[in-house]
Amino acid sequence: MTQQKNLFYSDPDLTEIRSSIIGVRQHAFGTAVALDQNIVRAAGDGEPRDVGEIGEMPIRSVEKQDGMTWIAFEDRQDRYSVGDVVNLRVDAGHRDSRRRLHTGVHLAIRCACNHFGDIRITEAEIAEDAISARVVGKVDRPVDKADVGFVDRAMRSAVLKAYPVTSINAKSVEHAERKFGPLFRVSDRHAFKGKVRLVCMDNLDVNPCGGLHHPDTNIGAYEMKADLTDAASGVFDIKINLAQCWMYWCGD
Repeated sequence: MTQQKNLFYSDPDLTEIRSSIIGVRQHAFGTAVALDQNIVRAAGDGEPRDVGEIGEMPIRSVEKQDGMTWIAFEDRQDRYSVGDVVNLRVDAGHRDSRRRLHTGVHLAIRCACNHFGDIRITEAEIAEDAISARVVGKVDRPVDKADVGFVDRAMRSAVLKAYPVTSINAKSVEHAERKFGPLFRVSDRHAFKGKVRLVCMDNLDVNPCGGLHHPDTNIGAYEMKADLTDAASGVFDIKINLAQCWMYWCGD
């Protein structure tokens, strides 16, 4: 079978392509195909999958199996064969929002780490509709409105400074820790072995991540909301909402 090339890392702005089918299989939705030139990313690293169309059919599922990305849609399997060329389109707006939010999540976690000194992240997820993201962490003291305001102000400062965001590969987590020192952070929610992909925010943050990101920290206007229900128990719980204009957190 021809080797698949995933292009979403090298060219995340590429959202439409004609590509040849290199694999066809039956799927619960109808049919799943693997393409030689793939621009559709499966869900992972707290980021939902791409949405879009293959031919005229909406993509219903994107799955990683047998070392390839399989795209599922509602149509008969016998209508597709290896070698057929199909049009593949990714929703550019959805992807752009996901990239902005994913960078925003990294920014929020870094700013929270800098503020609290020690925080254990328990959740970092982007919503399926790519309109918002949630970050939840646990610290060893009560959290209040002032803490959220500090993190929000620090994050806005980083957004306005537009630090470049790049990705590199490291031999291991241990190698990255030695190279980047205090800039490097890794969540205990994940286990890594061997080579890791690092997302680097210039002079601010380095973190193992397989997601797609904005090219710099200027993710645009957003609104930060906090859920203080369990704040007295040390729970830091925020939601980042993309916005048309700057919204300031006022503690409501």
